[in-house]
Amino acid sequence: MPQVNNQFPKVSIIISVFGQLEYTRKCLEKLEKTLHDKISYEVLIVDDASTDGTQEFLLSLSYPYRVFFNESNKGFAKNNNFAALEAKGEILCFLNNDVFVEGNWLLPMIEVFNTRQKVGVVGNVQKLANSRKYDHMGVVFSPQGKPRHYGQGFLIRPFKGQVKKWSGVTAACCVITPELFDLVGGFDEVYLNGCEDVDLCLKVYKHGYLNYVVHDSVVVHVKGASEGRKLYNDKNTQILMDRWKDFIISHQSIEDQYQHAWTYVCRGFLKPFSINLGKWMEAFQIFLRLKKLE
Repeated sequence: MPQVNNQFPKVSIIISVFGQLEYTRKCLEKLEKTLHDKISYEVLIVDDASTDGTQEFLLSLSYPYRVFFNESNKGFAKNNNFAALEAKGEILCFLNNDVFVEGNWLLPMIEVFNTRQKVGVVGNVQKLANSRKYDHMGVVFSPQGKPRHYGQGFLIRPFKGQVKKWSGVTAACCVITPELFDLVGGFDEVYLNGCEDVDLCLKVYKHGYLNYVVHDSVVVHVKGASEGRKLYNDKNTQILMDRWKDFIISHQSIEDQYQHAWTYVCRGFLKPFSINLGKWMEAFQIFLRLKKLE
């Protein structure tokens, strides 16, 4: 187990877990393997009332692990906000327990804070587990204001070697400073296991900070592994649209129009039954520069 400064670790890795013990085991094994002797860190794990043996496993852990147990299920936002208040690190890293890190994933993400100004949330590229396909390379917004993962379904990884600005990133694996996280109010607890990360990135953007993806930091994501993960998707999206739609359409949708158009056009070929034909035609026109949002 790595030697760390118990008082002032460089990074606090925060993981909210609900069941899926085998994923949690693998997630922690990957953390130890990739971070050993690389950086000082602590891992704060909030168990959301698991019943599958997760609690017994977590009780067996020692530093750098710090574990907390909920008596009832509270969800992603509340768990991560609580752990962020308990964290001691200079950087907060939010990580899903179904994300398996690989290679030199974390240090390049943290380095962005040293090389760029007004850095908001920093994310990375995510591949789907047991697949050759990518799932996330950044978040873009449609002309209608809806968020979408750029590169979803891609078999290739563009932007290699780049640290690229995006409207948002997924919180399945991301880093932010505690000061900025506190300034914007953390994750809004009105959301339940969805859209908290998009909302956070928009708050960061509105405060004058920029969100980035390190495109050479690549991790594997099972995606949606926790039970009930997608039960509130429609409600969460409606809250996001009620709060942000006008702002998004007048800012992010315009900035993102060509990137969104490309990823949606590709989706039409990769998963033709998952797209809206009218929106696909609009995206195709934007991609060909026959239409422009202003």
